[in-house]
Amino acid sequence: MVLEARGLTHSFGERLALAGVDLTVRPGVLTGLLGPNGAGKTTLMRVLLGIIDPDAGEVLLDGRPVQFADRQRWGYMPQERGLYPAMTAGGQLTYFARVHGLDRSTAQERARALLAELGLGDRFDSKAEQLSGGMQQRLQLGTALVHDPDVIVLDEPFAGLDPVAVEELTVTLRARVAAGRTVLLSSHQLDLVQDLCEEIVMVDHGRTVLAGPVAQLRAASGRRQLRLGMPGHDGRDWLAAFPGVVVVDEAADALRLSLPPDVDALAVLDAARRTAPVVDFGLDLPTLSQLFLAAAGEGSDAADAASLSGGAEVHA
Repeated sequence: MVLEARGLTHSFGERLALAGVDLTVRPGVLTGLLGPNGAGKTTLMRVLLGIIDPDAGEVLLDGRPVQFADRQRWGYMPQERGLYPAMTAGGQLTYFARVHGLDRSTAQERARALLAELGLGDRFDSKAEQLSGGMQQRLQLGTALVHDPDVIVLDEPFAGLDPVAVEELTVTLRARVAAGRTVLLSSHQLDLVQDLCEEIVMVDHGRTVLAGPVAQLRAASGRRQLRLGMPGHDGRDWLAAFPGVVVVDEAADALRLSLPPDVDALAVLDAARRTAPVVDFGLDLPTLSQLFLAAAGEGSDAADAASLSGGAEVHA
C-alpha cells in the first residue's frame, strides 16, 4: 500500500505547523520522516492517522482518500509512553490485539511470539512498571505490531534506547519491510537512522526541505572529502593540478581534502600515490545532518569545508 500526503497544511492558532507538506511512503521501503524537534513531524503523523484534520491537503492510500476502515489496519507508536503501568507485558499485547479484532487465543499467541522477537520473551508476566525504559519502549513497539498491520507509523521509536536496543528494533522493522509492509518512522536523530532508512523526507518549520533515496541524496550532494593516509608525504604542491581542492586537515602522515563536484576522487588518489605511498584512504560522504543544514539554509562555507568528517566512509 502506498501512503501519500499531498499539500498538507495545519495551524495551531497563529502557529503554522505544516505548510504544504508532501510525502510518499512505498511498501517494502523503510522511510524516515526526519527533522529537528518542533519541525512538524508529530503533527504530520497525527494528520496521517486521522487524529488531526488538516486545514488543507489530503491523505491518500493507493491513490484514493484514506478511510477509517483503512486505518483500522494500521499500527501506531506515539512518542509519548502509552502503556498501562500495572498491566503485564503479555496482557498489554493481548489487549491491543483484541482491540484490533483478534480472538483471545490468537491474540495471546501473537503476544508471546512478538515478545520473543523483541527480546522480551521472559517478560510475559512482568508488569510494565517493572521493566526498564528500553524494555518499555520495545513493549510499546509491540502494541503497534501485534495485529500485523499493513501500515506502520512510528514516532521517535529510538528515543532513549542504547545501541543494543536500537539494533534489536532495527531487525524487527527490517523484517516488516521485507514482508512488504509500509513503514514510516520519525526521528530527530538524523545520523542514527542514516543507515536504516532507504528513503527520507526532511522537514523544517513545517516545510519539506529534502526528500528522496538516502544513497542518491548523499552521492548527489557533491560535498565529499577524501582521506589519505600518506606517511612521510612531502607537502601539498602536487594538489596544484586540482583547482578547487581544499586541504581541510593535515598531519605528518595524513591529509584530508575537500573535493568540489567536478573533481574526480580517483584522479586525486592516483596523483597522491605518485607522490608518496598511500597506506589508507576513504571517501566521506555528507551525513544526513549536514545535508539538512545545507537544505535548510543553515550551513556555511566553513561548514561545507570543515564539518564533513562525520560522514559515512568507503574504505580501501
